[in-house]
Amino acid sequence: MINGSGFEWQESVSQLINVLQRSDFAASFLNSIKAISDFDSAVIMAYGVGPTPKILHDQLDDEYKDAFYDRYLKGAFILSPLYQSYKNNANGFFHINDAAPEGFFDSEYHQKYYCYSGLIDQVFYLKQFGAGVAIVVSLARTRKLPPFSRLEKMALKSIESIIISLVAKNWEKLANDEYKFCDYLNKAFENFGRSVLSKREKDAVNCMLRGSSSKSAAREMGISTETERSYRKTIYNKLNVCSHSEIYHLFFKSLEFADRGEDCDPLSLLWHSAKISH
Repeated sequence: MINGSGFEWQESVSQLINVLQRSDFAASFLNSIKAISDFDSAVIMAYGVGPTPKILHDQLDDEYKDAFYDRYLKGAFILSPLYQSYKNNANGFFHINDAAPEGFFDSEYHQKYYCYSGLIDQVFYLKQFGAGVAIVVSLARTRKLPPFSRLEKMALKSIESIIISLVAKNWEKLANDEYKFCDYLNKAFENFGRSVLSKREKDAVNCMLRGSSSKSAAREMGISTETERSYRKTIYNKLNVCSHSEIYHLFFKSLEFADRGEDCDPLSLLWHSAKISH
């Protein structure tokens, strides 16, 4: 579903230059990319300018807006391949398969957020500004369209440098230090369970929450799959859960306490609160 021609894309870029840093830039920017390949769900957001992503522009179907604003922005973003790519200082163009860990499409995150959002495929451009600030341009397809073809991904990759340059120029002010805030939710992710788990068990939990399979987590941690699975059993016992799904639920419940202190384990605060309420 490659659209238009190279000439149409060049024409749209020349028009974009005229609207840089204007309020209508974002919409024109996304529409110009459709001259290369179509999509029906798009979001431009900034990471690192607040405790949650700052939405700069969205083109979301009303049917799926709740999944984004009520789930993604309220904590699910921490586990997303896009956010993890940002934390790993990635730059450029990516397909979801390139960014997601092995096992992601069978993970709780994929089932509880990604599928609920209606997305069947996704590509994104990521521009790091430094000072912990980055812009991500997410282009996705819901069930109304087929997945991106190999040729479409190649076409979108071919305009990577132009897209990144336009993003850098239009949102360059976001790199200013005045926009930086403490990322409580990211701290909550780092601290979740640390009051009861060993460092290696914490590493295993982080991999599980990001959707990694045992094999993928073991490779990331530099251990055998059997050792990683033994960590999972210990984690289940220490957290008093019986499944990956329950850990996922426990993590999101603990985010209610994410702003109580940078060095606190939100899980211990959740458990303490539960004792008091009883």
